[in-house]
Amino acid sequence: MFLFNWKKIYKETDGSISQCLEVLDMMVYKKIPYNSYDSIYKYRNKDFSGDSFLLQPEILLENSFRFEPKEVAIYVALAARRKLADYLAFGEKTLSMRHAPQLNKLIEENRLLYIDEWNKLHFIYEEAQRRTENGNFV
Repeated sequence: MFLFNWKKIYKETDGSISQCLEVLDMMVYKKIPYNSYDSIYKYRNKDFSGDSFLLQPEILLENSFRFEPKEVAIYVALAARRKLADYLAFGEKTLSMRHAPQLNKLIEENRLLYIDEWNKLHFIYEEAQRRTENGNFV
């Protein structure tokens, strides 16, 4: 599980989708800037910790080349609206559409998200099965 604060990332990058995803990539893979010319250099000492979560950010970032950056950013932004306490207590990985009422059009156009018949928003890389060291699926 990866914890972050989307509001801090969004504010610090001035809403730039590419910069937001670059900061997320830096945090997930614990990247260190090579020098002061590196694009992540200005974010090196910033604290982006929070209680928003992604369960499998590596899979999302590894496959992000298949999707538009906007789709990935919307995925992360909506995932950030989920309650960590609900996941820890009940294993709830979805988001009720009540928490994203005006975003139906963006969600319908996003290949990384889908809405089920109970009006719950699902994140496809949160539902992907993971293989453990012994070859079994989790």
